[in-house]
Amino acid sequence: MRRGGLELYFVLYLAALMLLLSDSPKRETELASTAIRSLVASTFTLVVEKPTLLCRAIVDGDSIKIVHFDSLNTIVPTGLVDSLRYTITVTDQATGAEETSTADGSLKVGNVRMLARQVGQALRIHWQITPHRQSQLYRVRIIARAQPQLPATIPIQQRQQLEPLLAGTDNLLRSEATFLIGYLAEQRLQPQQAPPSLDSALELRIRSLFAQQLQLQPSGGTFSIVPELPVVETIPFVTWENRLAVYGASLERDIAQAPMVTGIGNVVVTIEGNALHLRGVTTQPGSAQARIRLVRRDGTESSASFTVVSTPLQAPSVPSVMYPGIEYRFEPNLPQLSGTTPRAVLRDESGTIRASSNGQPFSFTASIADTGRRFLFERYAGTERIGQTIAIFCEMFPQPEIVSIRRESERLYHVVTRSYGLASDSRARVRLELEPSSAGRVQELYGDQSFDTENHVRLQHFRVQLQATASIRALNGYGQRSPARELSPR
Repeated sequence: MRRGGLELYFVLYLAALMLLLSDSPKRETELASTAIRSLVASTFTLVVEKPTLLCRAIVDGDSIKIVHFDSLNTIVPTGLVDSLRYTITVTDQATGAEETSTADGSLKVGNVRMLARQVGQALRIHWQITPHRQSQLYRVRIIARAQPQLPATIPIQQRQQLEPLLAGTDNLLRSEATFLIGYLAEQRLQPQQAPPSLDSALELRIRSLFAQQLQLQPSGGTFSIVPELPVVETIPFVTWENRLAVYGASLERDIAQAPMVTGIGNVVVTIEGNALHLRGVTTQPGSAQARIRLVRRDGTESSASFTVVSTPLQAPSVPSVMYPGIEYRFEPNLPQLSGTTPRAVLRDESGTIRASSNGQPFSFTASIADTGRRFLFERYAGTERIGQTIAIFCEMFPQPEIVSIRRESERLYHVVTRSYGLASDSRARVRLELEPSSAGRVQELYGDQSFDTENHVRLQHFRVQLQATASIRALNGYGQRSPARELSPR
């Protein structure tokens, strides 16, 4: 690694000199771009945690029982790259049937279904199978394309000169890896049943894969630990996790002592196959570097590190109260979380989820039937609820008001009302009610009305001509009334 780092800086330094001293900018730029890209490409590889995933089933009469199933594989990239995009192709080795999918997708070939999920820069692949009586073998091919990335230690001035050389789709790097998926269906012999004929070439190959998997892994070879996530993003008091693949040693047989984790608080370490699964909780914002060390029985040591960044949780932006028919925006303000899907939900008082998102802002409109109900806004990291539950009531619009009465003559008044509701809701409009109705006449001045779209407030103007003393009220289509006001002629 030391030598590779020196070579990288040397090439980057030469590239910068070519840019600064060149008399032929176009040609030297091409040379610099090619040099940097070639060096970065030499460090870009895909590391597959398991070369083979195997499933073994026993066929006994009409029943099929799975007795061994290795369902998960992890692919981790190495090198200075960013913006990875994966393509997964699965091929049935017997029929040649083939299907292709991208990361965060699924595909089906024969009786096998593949589920892929990109976690940071790593790729997790799960597989499922519908048990049947024939053995099968599949080849999984992963192709990754990525943008070359400069080391973080490059000064800003040199970075600004070099980054344009690596930008664009023409400079994408490519790496690929493969692994096998084997399904072995073994017949359970009944008494006096003749043994089966010779195994097919396919079954022989799958059996050999099982035998290789059961053999002791040699203590020699490259002993390394590769974190799935070089940076784990989390928030205080939420469980974070990371998975580290171990190569060149069996965690069950070849490790001399328990894994040692330093640089971070209490961490729970579990062994899953030939990988370490680390879980922990941060109690305050900040960053820490976790370092993991393993010692093989022959004395060889290997270590790896990753960074845990804990971001403070911001308060959400939600309405304090809702009125029916109005669209409200909810902003969860949830940060990006590594390996965990953030979620925000809005429930009604019966527990039914009325709106939700994966941490993104969303909108919700309550109906008239929701009037009087209490809604609860909650945020989650995976299945863990984070922050406080916020109660939001859906209330009916405030009752209408008479906001202005102006005498225009001895028997004539100009009355202004204020009401609340949607512009399209005719029931939110008001009419003036005269008591007694025979005391005069009411005329609405439609040309003077106005509507405030931001606050959903409507102003209506009326002319009231009195014959005798009377009281007036503003009444909307929902039966809400304003307090009475008295009018009298002179």
